Amino acid sequence: MRKNLELTLFEDSAELVVGAANEVLSLIVRLLADKKVFHIALTGGPLGTEFAEKLVELMNHAGDLNGLNIWFSDERFDTADSPLRNSRPVRDGLKNSSITVHEVASTDGGMNVYEAAHSYETQLRGVKMDVCILGLGFDGHVASLFPAHWNSQATDAAIAVADSPKPPPERVSFSMAFINLSDQVWIIASGKIKAAAAKAVLEADKSVPAGHVQAVGLTRLFLDSEAFSNG
Repeated sequence: MRKNLELTLFEDSAELVVGAANEVLSLIVRLLADKKVFHIALTGGPLGTEFAEKLVELMNHAGDLNGLNIWFSDERFDTADSPLRNSRPVRDGLKNSSITVHEVASTDGGMNVYEAAHSYETQLRGVKMDVCILGLGFDGHVASLFPAHWNSQATDAAIAVADSPKPPPERVSFSMAFINLSDQVWIIASGKIKAAAAKAVLEADKSVPAGHVQAVGLTRLFLDSEAFSNG
């Protein structure tokens, strides 16, 4: 396993979701008490959605979380009420009004995907994530940075993706440069289909985007037993 990577293993995806969500909420509460502000980026995909739903549930019962800011490491450029939106679990489920949520503009606002990315970029100026949560694609993609479809040299915090190989084709994504400015990055993955990609993260395999992830402080990989089967 590469240096500067912390690996945490769980029996299954349900245990992973509960364990990681409880752990990040504890970190949020602790750091809010210390520095009064916390920035976290959530993600999409099946596991990312389950994680977001569980975290929202915990946040709704956590009391005052003033100073907590929720962002999204990538977003599908669609209507605001689209079930495809990665922000949906937060939009639909968050009841804790002390939390500030920063959504990527939707198609309803009259912007194109490039304008939406620029708008998010503007909001992100001067901001760094305390924790950036990333899902892991079987092909080694993270956020909406796909092999052969991403610009590894991009430096803007938020970038437009117009040719995603997974539908919908238009998305707004954090760049790798911005992801790696995070104090911590947590990559979550479950299932045998993710085993090869998880191995690429463990070995810092630069042939896939996930192999480029390296937080300023701590990079963590959360896997269930099946995703670690090729580890």
